[in-house]
Formats: sequence, structure tokens, C-alpha cells
Amino acid sequence: MPEENAVPLNSAARDVLAERQRQISAEGYSLYRDDLYVKGEMAEAASTYARCAGHPGMMSSGWPWGQHTFKPSDDRRRDMVKAAALLLAEIERLDRLPLIKHWPVRRDENGFSQHPDLPDFDEGDGDKCKAWIAEQGLEVVKAELEYHSDEAVSERYFEADDPDCSYWEPDRPDGEGWFCLAIHDTDDGPVCWWARRVVTP
Repeated sequence: MPEENAVPLNSAARDVLAERQRQISAEGYSLYRDDLYVKGEMAEAASTYARCAGHPGMMSSGWPWGQHTFKPSDDRRRDMVKAAALLLAEIERLDRLPLIKHWPVRRDENGFSQHPDLPDFDEGDGDKCKAWIAEQGLEVVKAELEYHSDEAVSERYFEADDPDCSYWEPDRPDGEGWFCLAIHDTDDGPVCWWARRVVTP
């Protein structure tokens, strides 16, 4: 598109993006939480705000969550910005559908596991792995059995000289949205890779 015909990021668009960010950072509506709304709740909430914009105290049977969370004001524009930000959140959720997501962990007889949608990276594929993580919009954290919070579990493994680590429950990072990408063996013992989505690619 020629630059002169490009749609500018005007004050309306900037306000919608700012509200979307506020919903995440101030209200705690994380991407993980948004991904749980699979029945069109965010689109319905957007529609409700748009219909009731500028009518403080108005209630609506179409609001998908607790009525105490529905807060129309006397500022019609502000309510429309909220509606647009909710629609943006729903579009982002739809765009994330083909991305890797939570999957039940199924460990083998030695306690190892790999998410079925995790590519098989070979040794030396560090840059390729980092690129995939970035494309997926993930934050990834490693938990090592060697440094497990219960020292007895770590000692049991390293004193046994046995590949079985099925009794090890890897420490999960603080916060919501974490899921297991893989539990595998390394030269330094078993590790677990935890991941959660922090941005929309």
C-alpha cells in the first residue's frame, strides 16, 4: 500500500491499544486466561459494552461474567474503547489457535516426556530453537533435577545411577499459564522445560 494511503495510528487506535495493554497489566487478563474463553465470551462482552456505552449502572443479561465486573460509564467513547479492546483480545485469541498450547504430560517409564507439538531440535540447533520460541511468543524456563527444592529427590537420582526420574515432580515457576514442553536427560541430569505465552506473535 502506498505510504500516502496508509491508515494512520490515530488517537482512537492508540487508545484501544492502551486499553488492551491495561486489561493485561492492570486487570490481570493474561493471554493464558484469554485462551480459556473458547465460547465467544470476549466477543459477547465487547458487544455488551458497545450496546450499553454511555449508560452508567446499566445491567445486561448478555454480559458473560459476574455483573460486578461490568462497568459501563457515562463516557460513551470510553466504553467503546473498552469494547474495541475486547474485540482485539478475541481476534488475538483466534490467531493463537494454531500455536502450541497446554497438553497433558505423558511421561515414559523413565519419567521423560515431550510435548507432541514441540519440534525435534538436534544438538547445535540453539539458534533455530530460539527462533521457534520467539515465533511462538513464549517465555521458557528450565527446572533441573539437580537443583530441585527437595534435596532428597536430587540425591536419590544421582546416587542411584539409574535413568529413572519418574518420581521427580519438577518445580513449576511462579505465576499462571505454565505448561511442560519437555522433560529430558542431559549430561547434568534430567531437566524440565516450562513455557508460557507472553506475547501474541
